[in-house]
Amino acid sequence: MAVKDALPSDLLVCPAAPAGFPEDQAATVPASVREAAVRIMTTLGAVTAQLVRLIEWNSPGACSATGAMEVGHDR
Repeated sequence: MAVKDALPSDLLVCPAAPAGFPEDQAATVPASVREAAVRIMTTLGAVTAQLVRLIEWNSPGACSATGAMEVGHDR
């Protein structure tokens, strides 16, 4: 498949891993809030993995060379 135009550079920026929750603090979170957070993070992980795969397909090694989020790995 031939690509007519190069992809815009802003679409080829590898996502950076966000900071996680603080490990030195604790809280009680209601089940409904926890379930919503899990749904949001699961979706974020899937979208991030899809973006990294697309960038890597277009420019092999681009995200692994920048230390961006790794597909299928927790950070």
